[in-house]
Amino acid sequence: MGEGIRREIVLDPSVIPPLDESLLRLSEEERDFLHRAITPDDEELRKRIVEVQRTAYEKHAYPCIRAFHFVNLMMSSNSIYPTVLEAGKSGNTIFLDLGCCMGTDVRKLVLDGYPPQNVLGSDIRQDFIDLSHHLYQDSATNSIRFFTSDIFEVDPHPSSLITKSPDVTVVDTSQITTLEQLRGRIDHFYTGALFHLFDEKTQYALALRIASLLKREPGSVVFGRHVGLASPGLIDDHMKRERFGHSPSSWKSLWQQVFTELESTEFAESRVVVEASFQGEFDNKVIPKTSNQPSLLLFWSNFKSRESGCGEVKKIEMEYSESKNEDRWTTLQ
Repeated sequence: MGEGIRREIVLDPSVIPPLDESLLRLSEEERDFLHRAITPDDEELRKRIVEVQRTAYEKHAYPCIRAFHFVNLMMSSNSIYPTVLEAGKSGNTIFLDLGCCMGTDVRKLVLDGYPPQNVLGSDIRQDFIDLSHHLYQDSATNSIRFFTSDIFEVDPHPSSLITKSPDVTVVDTSQITTLEQLRGRIDHFYTGALFHLFDEKTQYALALRIASLLKREPGSVVFGRHVGLASPGLIDDHMKRERFGHSPSSWKSLWQQVFTELESTEFAESRVVVEASFQGEFDNKVIPKTSNQPSLLLFWSNFKSRESGCGEVKKIEMEYSESKNEDRWTTLQ
């Protein structure tokens, strides 16, 4: 697409750390959820989680798989989550988790009351979706629409993209097979641990495509979390991947540039508000380091903007505060 998009590289096996079962750490909330969703038996629960982890890691050696993040409740810890959940209970919104991995967050969302027929989970790895059904034993009962699709195949520049939603008909989620079908139709959009997989140009290309899927109506929300840096630059990566870490100021600039490109400078400056929060630091046992550079957790949420006469766009909320000693990831205020 001429945007300098760089896909994930094939890892050298020598840089992939071995699995460590001691990294399985569940909060009380997570344990309660998994007891309800999988099994109340702790021994059987641990056995199934470890089995799924080993299978996934053999094919896709992501640090998040090694750290058992696929069974952690990341999304619901964001401060915008209750607002999203309450709006979703109306039954008139569509939710998308991009990079859903094994779908733990969206299963929790449905358990909390978001209508399952309005929830979508998309990942580029079919293996993760298949393993999720093995983990939760719900292939026959699950009503969430999971599908594989590549966000970078979405064209961010079709005609009349931004000024209004291109399709106001009800979304039949059971018929969704590609992200392109969702252009301008997503009310609530979550993406966790995705941006930090890529270099700076590719993150910009990703943001463009996310913006193209958002519904242009009041209350539209985008929120997520990923690794960031106090000063923007390359993340210290023991797997030798080129990954960029945004600071609060560079994250703000990214979204201003995105909406300038898709709309106008005036639109970006007057209607897009950006804040961010760094809360905690990645555990060195999960992500080994080759330097003293701190990799911090950037939490963000984009929601309803100030009104200005020609539709709505997200208010991208960020706030910066560095906290290196937090065990739990806390939320954006």
